[in-house]
Amino acid sequence: MTANRVLAVAVVLVIASIAGVVPGGTATPASQSVADTDRYVLEQGDVCQEIEPLESDGTVHSFYDYRNHETHPDTDDNLYSSYGTQHLQEDDTSILMLHEGADGTSLVVVHDRLEGTSAGGVVTFDVVGTPPEADWVVRDDEYDAPTNMAEWRAGDGWLGADWIWADGRTDGGAINGGLDDEFALTIYPAFNEDSPFYGDETLHDPDWHGDGRIDDWQVLSGDLTDPDRTSLSLSEPVTIRTGTCETPSTTYNRADDGIVATVDVTDAVQSSTTSSEPVRFDSVTVADVDPADGPFVLERDTDRPPTPDHREVLSELAFAGDRTDGAATVTFSLDADWLEDEGVDAEEVGLHEADGDEWSDADTEIRSASDGRYQFEATVTSLEGLIVTIPQDDGSSGNDRTDGESGGDGEDRSNETDADRDGESGTDSESETGTFEASLPLFALGVVVVLALGVVLLVHVGWRH
Repeated sequence: MTANRVLAVAVVLVIASIAGVVPGGTATPASQSVADTDRYVLEQGDVCQEIEPLESDGTVHSFYDYRNHETHPDTDDNLYSSYGTQHLQEDDTSILMLHEGADGTSLVVVHDRLEGTSAGGVVTFDVVGTPPEADWVVRDDEYDAPTNMAEWRAGDGWLGADWIWADGRTDGGAINGGLDDEFALTIYPAFNEDSPFYGDETLHDPDWHGDGRIDDWQVLSGDLTDPDRTSLSLSEPVTIRTGTCETPSTTYNRADDGIVATVDVTDAVQSSTTSSEPVRFDSVTVADVDPADGPFVLERDTDRPPTPDHREVLSELAFAGDRTDGAATVTFSLDADWLEDEGVDAEEVGLHEADGDEWSDADTEIRSASDGRYQFEATVTSLEGLIVTIPQDDGSSGNDRTDGESGGDGEDRSNETDADRDGESGTDSESETGTFEASLPLFALGVVVVLALGVVLLVHVGWRH
């Protein structure tokens, strides 16, 4: 072996040690990456799809190009409508898109078609999860006359609008501000009869819409002149956010005591003691949140307390940063057949939350049983760390959940805690309970050993040559 080859082998082993990749082992992710601010997705129900903003060189004002008799008094092109998006408009259709231009990223909404062939319409939107800087920077309509019946509403973390328009015109607007960083905007639509404006006798002219309707709601994506179009449900909320469909989704909603966030963690990185992964975390709902605090980021909890006595950990979940404090509702599910095979009653399943150097039992109840799974709900006071557990098998049930938990001398160790087993040689209790591998001190020791070995081999080769 040459000196160069010895050095190359040493370097490879050092890199592998630092990365946590060792023979027979795998790398352990420290956290789930934050949302990519250059990528966007739209979610409605169970559907998630990536979308691309429509790009122009100007601002969202010039892109929308709203005109009325006050903004354009010397021209006939002033029909209280969007002139800049005429090539995108369709009769009886509401379009939704992101725009990227000289003023950054904006959310744009346009209802109906200028000089179209259909009647007007009525629509109400609530947009929840808005950053503090966000506002309706384009308002179609906004002018001083009794026929201007549009209303614009705002609160901490949300913006809203009510529109009513006549035939051959548009309504809509654009939100700008704070959308160049991570964001998640949830749009709650109310089209036609579902809008509070429909039949509102307090309006100047409640029949201004002329019985017109919106029959299609589309999201536009990609090319400015010929974008892709996807039709949406008129009755379900839509979330547009940064990131990809693989990152956790956050949906915001308004409540009497502030903004509520629901984080979908169905596809979150989890650990399980069984190959079938019977446990699935579904969602985490947090009350009284501030969207300005940024996204909810999952992490792998590498420093959790010891497993509760006589309990077996099936799965765990933790959040990073400042999003760990406060009351939350956690929902998770467990395969019913798996529980039966393991001889465990659903009532014995527990959720625990990290409380300093120990676990506290969370108030957990069975919410339903359907589709072959038990649905559980629990209330916690912190998201610093969560684990789902079942009673540890004492070996009397005849199943194999205790395989690998007895010592080489055949001694029954089912009543030992993880902490007891962690201190003994030849036992990888973290692997057996689905927790995380290899601490940093072990990595550092591995690096020192490999470097020392490389130096010895280099000296040996140099002496021989």
